[in-house]
Amino acid sequence: MNATGCLPSSRRGFATLLVFGVIVLAAVLIGAVQLTAYGQASAGRESIARVRATWAARAGVECTIARLEFLTENPPANDGTEVMFAMQEVAEGVLNGAEWRIATTDGKNEVLGPADAHAKININAATRDQLLAVEPFMSDDVIDAILDWIDPDDDVNPLGAELGYYQTLPNSYQPRNDFMLSIQELELVAGVTQEDVRGEDWNLNGVLDPNEDDGDLSWPPDNADGVLDAGWSGVLTVYSREGSLSTTGQPRLDLTTAAEGDLITRFNVSQPQAKAMLDYVQNTQTPVISAFIRRNLAQLQSQATGAAAPQPQQTRGRGGRQQQPRAPQVEPLNDQQLRAVLDEATIGAPSVGALLPGKVNINTCPAEVLQFLPEINPEIADAIIAERSSRPEGFTSVMDLADVPGMTRAQLAVLYDLVTVRSNVFIVTSRGRDARTGLEVEMRAVLDRSTLPVTLSEVMIR
Repeated sequence: MNATGCLPSSRRGFATLLVFGVIVLAAVLIGAVQLTAYGQASAGRESIARVRATWAARAGVECTIARLEFLTENPPANDGTEVMFAMQEVAEGVLNGAEWRIATTDGKNEVLGPADAHAKININAATRDQLLAVEPFMSDDVIDAILDWIDPDDDVNPLGAELGYYQTLPNSYQPRNDFMLSIQELELVAGVTQEDVRGEDWNLNGVLDPNEDDGDLSWPPDNADGVLDAGWSGVLTVYSREGSLSTTGQPRLDLTTAAEGDLITRFNVSQPQAKAMLDYVQNTQTPVISAFIRRNLAQLQSQATGAAAPQPQQTRGRGGRQQQPRAPQVEPLNDQQLRAVLDEATIGAPSVGALLPGKVNINTCPAEVLQFLPEINPEIADAIIAERSSRPEGFTSVMDLADVPGMTRAQLAVLYDLVTVRSNVFIVTSRGRDARTGLEVEMRAVLDRSTLPVTLSEVMIR
């Protein structure tokens, strides 16, 4: 008889149950350990994938910075679009099991490369008339409140809002009374809603994301038409900035401190022309560069010095006949000289750290942005777009606008104060994607080359 047979049947049943229970418990513990290990392994794989995707996204930003710095130090000659094309060349790449892609959405189309901040109107420099023309429609009270938010005083515009209004809010705050630092700040202005500012582009990344094109399935509300309606953020910016460098990459020549020899060398002008230019700048209360477009040098010099324009002197020649020799006059700037002045000169250097809102780049802005500038009538706006389309290299100088059919010198002078052919600030939306898992990380950065080296700001990762 075996040992088992010596045990009562009840004890044998208990032993069997005990062994079975131990087996089940061991199986549960092993399963739990396996699940924990699997979860940790999955978390580890996801973390590694996220790191790869993040570094890929960052690599896209760094490649763009490197390309932008090179082009700033070595500006392409006579090409107003080369900078954007060159950055498009590094808009896609691969890095150690991951890849990056930099793109924005233009209507229904995805466009490789960063977004040009100068393709929009800088709200910090916008006038009332310009804001009235912006679509979606801005009401008068919102425009007054925006202008009150930006201006440095506490005087309230007729329909606006200043400190007194914001202090009465449940969560009170103060208006900046200075330039806005982000487009989101516009949402703090009285009467402005997030929907006004963002439209369908709820994360303000300039890209039509899946949740922004699915109707009412997810936030934000959208019409699922495949077009990114970015609200006011689609036509307004705070990022564009005027810089101290010219289209040739040199520091602009400040006419308030320059000597005649500087002008002769830089602009290829004569000594009388250089003197007339400096007479105007130094003897006029508020001189502006656009004056060189509107009037010739003799007129500007006479206006500045208070002297009458040179008159012919009467002389008596042979036979007593009077002759009228022409008095010497300053030669007008020719087109090449004027181009150099517009591209290379400035009047008054900005104070250290000053942030001057940038102009609209006529090479990159959409047609509707030009039409939002009341100073440009629809006919001229259409003619500019048509002329731009006929130039593969784009406009290389504001002076090129003189070739636009119907353009007058007076209109060109107005445009000089509004538009540019050189952009300084670009918005990079770089998406890194892990090749193994498909996990994506988006990095958004603002690149500013108004001074060198290029500065990087407002880096956001999501």
